[in-house]
Amino acid sequence: MTGRAFASGRTGAALVAVLVLAGCIGTTRPPPSSTVPAAPTAGLQVYAAGDIADCTRHAPADSMAARTSRLVPDGALVLALGDMAYPHGDAQTLASCYEPTWGRHRAATLATPGNHDYVRGSASDFLEYFGLDAPHEGGFIAYARRLSDDWRLIALDSNVDGSALQAQHAWLERQLAGEAGTPAQTQRCLLVMWHAPLYSSGLHRGSGDKMRPFWELVDSHGADLVLSGHEHFYERFDPMDAQGQAPPAGQAPRQFVVGTGGAWLYGFWQPPYRSKARVLEHGVLQLSLERGRYSWRFIDVDGRVQDAGVARCRAAMN
Repeated sequence: MTGRAFASGRTGAALVAVLVLAGCIGTTRPPPSSTVPAAPTAGLQVYAAGDIADCTRHAPADSMAARTSRLVPDGALVLALGDMAYPHGDAQTLASCYEPTWGRHRAATLATPGNHDYVRGSASDFLEYFGLDAPHEGGFIAYARRLSDDWRLIALDSNVDGSALQAQHAWLERQLAGEAGTPAQTQRCLLVMWHAPLYSSGLHRGSGDKMRPFWELVDSHGADLVLSGHEHFYERFDPMDAQGQAPPAGQAPRQFVVGTGGAWLYGFWQPPYRSKARVLEHGVLQLSLERGRYSWRFIDVDGRVQDAGVARCRAAMN
């Protein structure tokens, strides 16, 4: 099965030509129908997507962002993986494009910033719109949340460098160390999100390399999932460590790239590492977060399940 489109508009067409000449891959890889789990009925239901509101070619009501937003039930928890609006996530664009589409889920949204959410070096409009605290001392945007009795979330900022990146790493060390001594915390599953992926088959491969020390750190504390956007497609990897290796029994984080919330799509380079599913469709990742396990389904804008599976949390394996 092939994706519906690589991109749209003149810019998209030009990019497709470059990608094709470079040997990019544009096919999707949905699982056989016999392996697709039924829609989950238990656990906390979470919907994730990034790279969302683009109204540069269509009115909000006719945009892909509007279509993908309808895949999320009202009141469901949303993890927004950065680049909320295009070309920039300033207050005006958030109000005119994000609000009429994904804004219906804003009260139930936990967001992490993308590069387009920093406007002239500031993410103040992003912070105000999503009701998040000002950046930590050091200039990074990060927070931790308890999602349920069985799951916790850490959101990080992949858009900072230098001293701000170092300050964020120190904050993460303190956050994880503070939880490590509590038995109830160590038995919880851990989901981490930031915008630029460490692993990717896309145009921006390598943009998340500076997050490798963060991957190492959350891996050492038993992280199960890392969610990112930035690349405008869906991709799922096998569990991997920070060097791209698969440890025994899957004892490493599994990464999902979900840059499919509404912005134009583009194709894949030759897949690296242990890329297991690649889908070139707009859609959302549905996660069912249960005690000791999770399941996933990538649902495209037409309601088709393009990728799905079930796995145990690392805490449940010990």
